[in-house]
Amino acid sequence: MPEIVTDPEIPAPARLELAQAPVTALLAFGDPVVKPPVVNPEVPGDRVAQKDVRRATMTGAQYAAVGSAVLAVLQSCLGLLAAKPDLVLMAVFIWLPCAVVSALIGYRDHEPGQPPPRGRRRGRNAAVTYHRRYVVPELDLLDAGQVRWRRARKAARSIQASEAVRLGLIDTVEIAAVLPYHLWDIAERLALMSVAERRLPVILQGVDTSDAEIQAVLGPQRQVHDLAVADVEQRIGRLEEFAALAAKADAARKRKNVLAELAGLNPHYEELLVRLGEPADGLSVTGHAADELRAVAVAADDAVRRANEAGRALVIPPAADREPRSSRAQPRSRSG
Repeated sequence: MPEIVTDPEIPAPARLELAQAPVTALLAFGDPVVKPPVVNPEVPGDRVAQKDVRRATMTGAQYAAVGSAVLAVLQSCLGLLAAKPDLVLMAVFIWLPCAVVSALIGYRDHEPGQPPPRGRRRGRNAAVTYHRRYVVPELDLLDAGQVRWRRARKAARSIQASEAVRLGLIDTVEIAAVLPYHLWDIAERLALMSVAERRLPVILQGVDTSDAEIQAVLGPQRQVHDLAVADVEQRIGRLEEFAALAAKADAARKRKNVLAELAGLNPHYEELLVRLGEPADGLSVTGHAADELRAVAVAADDAVRRANEAGRALVIPPAADREPRSSRAQPRSRSG
């Protein structure tokens, strides 16, 4: 199943629905969305025709059910009183079935095989409701965008897998809170760039791009594109820098632990030296090797500190730095 990147501000149930949805149920980032009709009950004729037809059908079926039931009862009584079994059979096999079928049609709150009416289900699924607040990198990003996204994802996974992060030596809670926002901001910007880059070749096909009027429009657009690329590269660079520092902290801690474990073997070798008749002060904690061990410990602590500082520099982007949802272009539904 292709990877999907969602806006962290989407409710958790909707994010889960998006993650489990098949690709055919998702909309491409640049696809248009057909808005459902807005019904204003105060304006005559502004009701949905299908709703009116259904209500009329149900009302007619209800009257038919009641009428058929009454006829079935009356005809059965008349047949019994007049000793005419054919009237009773007609009531049982004609009017009673009509009453049952009409009641099923008139008193069901939804049609057989159809989902319940609004009020027990959402009118729009998460793929439509949160369109342009999720990105499928494999489908929504062009080649250059996919390369940049793989870099961001690799850095994020490296951060999450870091031993210093997992053990809480670096502020794990803060990293877990801000990392999804940085990934979403990167994915969203790459998707926006890919939408424009997909349309440009079609728009410019057969057109002289050196034309002054074309350049007057195309030039600023390319400048904005370059600024967006630089912004994304800076965001990815921060993630990669933090991932590198976390890796250095892990390496320093591992070296520190290895040296400590090696030093823990000293008593065994000291005992061996005593039995061989040699002095045991060659492995003393005051020797050169011990000084190196202490230096490694300091370096490990310093590496963790620098990684922690880099992690704290990853803050949740302010709302003003994010594009307003209402100003975005409305989203062709993806068929495959």
